[in-house]
Amino acid sequence: MSEDIERLLAEIDSATGSASTPAKKETGSPPAPSKDANLASSSGGRVGFAVVAAVVFGVIGLVVGLFVPFLLGTFSTGVGAAFGAFLTALVAGPPRWFSS
Repeated sequence: MSEDIERLLAEIDSATGSASTPAKKETGSPPAPSKDANLASSSGGRVGFAVVAAVVFGVIGLVVGLFVPFLLGTFSTGVGAAFGAFLTALVAGPPRWFSS
């Protein structure tokens, strides 16, 4: 049975023309480490980004809470937005385009 499979594979290789060209291995040096890897691993950039995101979204939450009449607590809307933005930014980290 394995002879039949090998024969069929050889027939397919000859039909597609890939039988005479062996697979080439590309040799080269490994890529150099990038600055993005260092930025993502540092906790200072992550915490700073999370604090800025919390302040920005907290202010937006306060402003939205002022103008939307069916929200009972303007302050709690801002605090909730700030807390959610802080946790999300802390877990996700800064985006690649963000430079610290």
